[in-house]
Amino acid sequence: MLRGLAWQRQFHFVDGCPGCSMGASRQSAYHKFAPRSPIPSNTEPTHMPPRDPIVTPPCGNIRGRTARNGRSCSFLGIPFATPPVGDLRWRPPQPLPSWTRIRDAGRFAPAPVQKFGVGNPLFPFPDEIQSEDCLYLNVWTPNQDNAGKHPVIVWIYPGAFQNGSGSAEFFRGERWAEAGIVFVTFNYRLGKIGFLAHPELGAESEYGLSGNYGLLDQIAALEWVQENIAAFGGDPDCVTLFGASSGASTISLLMTADRAAGLFHRAIAESGGSFGPLRPTTGIGDCWQDLPSAERSGETWARDLGALRLKDLRQLDVDTLRLASIPDATATGGVFDAARPIIDGQTLKHLPRDVFLKGGQSKVPLLVGSASNEAFGLSQASTLETYEAQARYEFGARADRFLELYPATTDEEAATSAKQANGHRLFTWQNWAWANLHARSGQAVYYYQFSKAPPVREHALPDASALGAYHCASIFYSFGKFHLRPEWGWTQDDEEFSRALLGCWASFARSGTVTEFMGIPWNKFDPSQPEVMLLDIQPQKRSADLSPRLRFWDNYYAE
Repeated sequence: MLRGLAWQRQFHFVDGCPGCSMGASRQSAYHKFAPRSPIPSNTEPTHMPPRDPIVTPPCGNIRGRTARNGRSCSFLGIPFATPPVGDLRWRPPQPLPSWTRIRDAGRFAPAPVQKFGVGNPLFPFPDEIQSEDCLYLNVWTPNQDNAGKHPVIVWIYPGAFQNGSGSAEFFRGERWAEAGIVFVTFNYRLGKIGFLAHPELGAESEYGLSGNYGLLDQIAALEWVQENIAAFGGDPDCVTLFGASSGASTISLLMTADRAAGLFHRAIAESGGSFGPLRPTTGIGDCWQDLPSAERSGETWARDLGALRLKDLRQLDVDTLRLASIPDATATGGVFDAARPIIDGQTLKHLPRDVFLKGGQSKVPLLVGSASNEAFGLSQASTLETYEAQARYEFGARADRFLELYPATTDEEAATSAKQANGHRLFTWQNWAWANLHARSGQAVYYYQFSKAPPVREHALPDASALGAYHCASIFYSFGKFHLRPEWGWTQDDEEFSRALLGCWASFARSGTVTEFMGIPWNKFDPSQPEVMLLDIQPQKRSADLSPRLRFWDNYYAE
């Protein structure tokens, strides 16, 4: 998933350079993924355009690039931790010493190791160069002539904790920078490489813990922002987390993590949350494992791989590890076991739902919502018989009510109802629960449903007209990435809506409040009289009283 177009296949770090140490281990980490160039790219070049900016944050001197239109600058491929390779595989991110020479930040670093080829006609995600040496971030800023403290937005990409990168063109931040935002993206370790829990990893840990390495990467990136972003013109006291799908789930986790407290001051989250229960398995992705359950899952996975000891796992080559970490798309549950964040008792001490119920989460303004069609792309029951059997197995005494709310009399109807149910429980309900829990603790919440359907053409996907505003379609608008699907025939309405959406999100990042959207007043969410703002070219407010379907999930997850 996610190939950055600016990334070149030639990439090399110089041994002994203070800004890019551990050259030998870095080179081995790129084996098969990023062939080395005979020309060092990270030494000071002999000539650079005179307008390219140089900043001097505590991490070290950095030279960026000024955009061709002159309205923004970019600083790409900045390391925020020591490369997690060799003996640092499956260890928390380690600090990186500062450097003294000018580091050239004109190109992206590799993406985290993940499955290749996850793009589809709806999302522009071509493959990227991959490496375990992936802990880098990117910063886009307003033109350096535009001095002053700017609000900061830190984007956390979607991908179910299995795919994604901060360098995908879909997520690049030049439009945000042009709107006066200092915009940051970063990589973190994914899947089994980022979240494997295993008894031997716990035994070697100072605190007896394993897993959550990818989550600790995220916290390390936020700590880097606090320490360094002022040099880029950003305000470290005005940081907004922004994420969709698993990126939104991450934000809800970080709101309960002690180590992340104070590292951000607002949150924008769409189509994801972490408010499901604790179970021995992650289910379809709605449940969370504790440390003992995740370690059992990780030990089983390693044993099936033929790695009986930790040293065997650390000796596996990257390609073998990548292939072995790809979730089984045919499985009906547990595909994310030991492959995403866990409730380990330290980084995440308690389930997010329990923390929010007690009012122990970070007290920050929240802009939260979901798409009107969250069902697209989710797994489905293969037959009516399978659908009904799975419902009775999972829901027991509640199965009749579930089948009443999500009815089916044919295989085709079963497939549709299964996707609708999964979309509601994984996304729509998560954001509904999040809005209610956070508002009940006295925090400012603005609740919405993204309803603007992109103009997907039938040649891109059969029955495209029925998609509506599908999961993560909002990214085309908030990032202004219409040029990545030019054949869809975007209109002036799309452009107008994109400007309004980005402007509203940027205003929230500045002030922590929302007053209106495209002229329609937008009030804070009140759990006693809930309203939802429908975001479309003609936005409208409506009552958000709990529907029977959402009430079902409220009761189910309250058990």
